[in-house]
Amino acid sequence: MPNNGPLRTAPAGTRPAPVSVGPERPARAHRTGVGSRSGGPTDSYSLALRATALANTQLEDRTDAQALLAEEPRFRDVVTEADLHTLRVAGHRLREVFQTVAAGHERQAIDRLNGLLARYRVRPMISGTCAVDWRIHVAASGTPVVEYLATALWGLAVWLCERGINRLGVCAEPRCQTAFLDDSSNRRRRFCSDRCATRNHVRAHRARRRATHPRPLPAPVHSQQRHTVEEPLMPWNSNCL
Repeated sequence: MPNNGPLRTAPAGTRPAPVSVGPERPARAHRTGVGSRSGGPTDSYSLALRATALANTQLEDRTDAQALLAEEPRFRDVVTEADLHTLRVAGHRLREVFQTVAAGHERQAIDRLNGLLARYRVRPMISGTCAVDWRIHVAASGTPVVEYLATALWGLAVWLCERGINRLGVCAEPRCQTAFLDDSSNRRRRFCSDRCATRNHVRAHRARRRATHPRPLPAPVHSQQRHTVEEPLMPWNSNCL
């Protein structure tokens, strides 16, 4: 297998350039060195981000799939209708994994993820030339897009085992519900982004304020009754005839 160079990391939410991890440059606990046969992200966190992005993507047609794979031209340019169907089904089941974890059913979530791993198997192999650059590469049978999916699932499984299943979350903002990976230090992240957290906190603050400072009821508006004054009857005067 080719040597892809030293470890380079990227911010959460981005896909780094092809890299490899060797023991001479140890990775962080949640960044296990892995690679794919065709290159691409080589740490479990980056591969887990692939799986998370798939769980959050609505795939209506090949254009949507190509947008998902926009930064992976070796996959994007060969998407078929069969690949689209595969990604759509897998994305739906991945979302169920995140939702099941959020609901507190961890064993059920693991069973769902194991089902995906059994369906889209990878073949991990150690490569390198000597003890200072051993690394794991993973490959999968099928089309390049199936390999993309299989390595993403494998990366999510590795990251989950290293960091804990409670690191899989669903945004607590009711109007969002985006799946995310919780890489916070206290494991208490509830929202996919600062924007959703702010929106939710503002709504909660306004609700508390309404509860403690209710608006005064408006004064009742009394309808003004029209008082008609009857004109006095004129005395009968026969001279008017």
